[in-house]
Amino acid sequence: MKGLTPHVAQEFCSLCDWAYHANQIHRHLFDNNPHVDRLINSQFGDALSQLSGVTVEYAALQIAKLHDKAVVSGRVTLSIDYILVYGGWDEPAKSELEMIRKELDSFADKLRQVRNKALSHNDLCAILAGGALGAFEQDEDLAYFDRLKAFANLVSVSAIGKPFSYSSRITATSVGIIRITDALASQLEA
Repeated sequence: MKGLTPHVAQEFCSLCDWAYHANQIHRHLFDNNPHVDRLINSQFGDALSQLSGVTVEYAALQIAKLHDKAVVSGRVTLSIDYILVYGGWDEPAKSELEMIRKELDSFADKLRQVRNKALSHNDLCAILAGGALGAFEQDEDLAYFDRLKAFANLVSVSAIGKPFSYSSRITATSVGIIRITDALASQLEA
C-alpha cells in the first residue's frame, strides 16, 4: 500500500476511537444505566435530560464527521472517504474497505439529516416542523462500531503495522459514570 502515512492512519484511528467513546458515554449514562428511569423522574431529571440530548447529539456528530467527503468546500477532511480516496490501496484491500464502508454508510445515512438540519445548521423548516430527524434500531450503533473497528483495523495493520482496538480508557470512563449514577441513585434512597 502507498499513499497513507502512519501518522495520518493513526489520526484516523484516533477519530474512530473518539466517536466510539462519545457513543459509549451516552450509552453508559442513559441506555445501559439501571437507574436512569428513577434519576430522570427525580430532582436530577431536568439536568440529565439536557445531558442526554447533548451526549446523543455529540455522538451522532462524531459519527457523521467520519462520513464526510474527502474534500468539502475545498478543504481536505480526514474521513472514511479520505482513507479510500487517498489511501493508495491495492485492489483486494480497497474492495474489502469499500464493502465495510457500504455497511457503515447504511447506518450513517440515518444520521445525515439530523447532522445537516440540526447539528451543523439550524434549519428553519426542520425547527418549525419539529419531530425526529434521525433514528435507528436498538443496538444498531453497536453493530456500526463493530464494523468501524474492522475498517480501522485494516487501515492500522496496513499503514502502521499493528492492529486497531478501541482504547481501554472507555472502561475507566464507564466505571466513573456508573459510580456517579450509583451515588445519585443512593441519594434518592436516603
